[in-house]
Amino acid sequence: MEITSEIISAAVSDRGLSDKRPVNEDSYVSLDQANLYAVADGVGGAQAGDVASQMAVEILGEAFAHYGDTVDPEEIMKVAIERANEAIFQMASELPQLSSMATTIAAIHLSTNIATIAHVGDSRVYRLDPQGHLHRETDDHSMVEEEVRAGRMTPEQALTHPSRNIISRAVGAAETVEVDIKTILIDPGSVFLLCSDGITRHLSDNELEHLLATGMSPEMLCQQMKDLCYERGAEDNLTAVIVKTVASEYDDSPRPEPEHFVPDALEEDETIATARTAEPSEAETPETIAETEVTEETSDDEWLTQETTVAEATADVPQEPVAETPQEYSSQSVVVQPAQPAAQDRDLEMFGNKVRVAEPAPKISSGTVVGTILSSLIWLILGGLLGISGYYLWHKNNPIEPEPTPPVLVEKTSDIQLNAFAESIRLVDADPQKYIDAEVASPQNAMDHYLLGRAFLISGKLFEAKRQLDLATEKLPEADKKDAVTLASEIAMAKAIIESGPATEVFKREIEVLKKATLTTEAATDPANSNTGANTVPN
Repeated sequence: MEITSEIISAAVSDRGLSDKRPVNEDSYVSLDQANLYAVADGVGGAQAGDVASQMAVEILGEAFAHYGDTVDPEEIMKVAIERANEAIFQMASELPQLSSMATTIAAIHLSTNIATIAHVGDSRVYRLDPQGHLHRETDDHSMVEEEVRAGRMTPEQALTHPSRNIISRAVGAAETVEVDIKTILIDPGSVFLLCSDGITRHLSDNELEHLLATGMSPEMLCQQMKDLCYERGAEDNLTAVIVKTVASEYDDSPRPEPEHFVPDALEEDETIATARTAEPSEAETPETIAETEVTEETSDDEWLTQETTVAEATADVPQEPVAETPQEYSSQSVVVQPAQPAAQDRDLEMFGNKVRVAEPAPKISSGTVVGTILSSLIWLILGGLLGISGYYLWHKNNPIEPEPTPPVLVEKTSDIQLNAFAESIRLVDADPQKYIDAEVASPQNAMDHYLLGRAFLISGKLFEAKRQLDLATEKLPEADKKDAVTLASEIAMAKAIIESGPATEVFKREIEVLKKATLTTEAATDPANSNTGANTVPN
């Protein structure tokens, strides 16, 4: 028996009834093929908020459309929202008419029984479990909600507080943004609601729980929420995305025939019982039964209790007395007798010659020894003085000319692979976009993915660069040992630049300076360009 879930979704987005909001600044994305759903509520006034929310959901949607099957959903959400923050913040800095734009965002990604949830701002994600209980999966990044969580304000006071519309975190409001992301397990039959504050302004959590638990289709729920908001004034733009997971069961296992015994059927359906013989057959001896129980598949949590299970299983089986057999290895203590001293008068054999220990050594006169040592020292000193004198005279008459120091020769490496790697880096740095166009469809190994990531990084496409660098890291164990350390260092440096906002900005500035310097140098060294520039008169 296998339980699967089918996803059904619907969405509604409306300007509302307020004359203060002539433009719908909310945006949403609903990608059933990627199982991605998101709601964004733009801030900053007409047009500005609309642009910000649209940019956020488009960047997130494109990220999952291109990389949803190959990259961890948490990583895609984090990187995509951070890139959206950079794009919105940069546009707001460059265009005065959009200087105050920013947006909230709430998003979910579903994969079988796993839901990945991300949000910034006060747009919310709700989950209704199969038992009909509503759970708010996000905490608003707003001033009043932070006061409520700190216990300095009640939820009732927050509903009417003058600052209830002021958010403390938004996409594009600052140079960097912190994204709240989490992953949860869900049951088939769960229902998700993603909505802007135009919905939660008029519908309480209890009302939302009652609506979602009615079992209406997502389209009817969306229409019902819009009608209720209109009945209560619809003071803000309202957007809701409802995602419903429908549980379905089917049994694709073959049915066993009644007259045959199928062991697997006992595991799949516990209500089927089969007859057993009074005595175990020849093939089912107590030893084989115990062995079978030991070798059954166990989960990771059962390994800790496996020995106890085996002991209990074998305890019920009658055992034949087994005669003790001597062990090849033993852990018993062994008493070692101390070695006895050798007799003084025994013969010792050294290097094949027998020596009698008891025989006294011949005595040597002390006077003879002293005379021999003194005469040897005198002759040694005289020989040394004569040698030094002879060497001095010879060296004086035959001076040794110093040999010239040979030049240091640096041989060009014969490592073809290293030369190709260095040449590829030069090609990437010279024209990264040309390299991307030529190689993006055919990366084969860690080096290819690194070079593509380097090209994307120089081109300013940080999201694609990080993806290629991650693929290079995965394939690094397959790389040549001579290249693995160098590749690992290059990949680590590139990732450090991408993952640090200040480092990314410094890298971009340095690249622009180098490009300008290169163009200036080429123009100065090109006579044709120099003459043309000299003869050009501005209009």
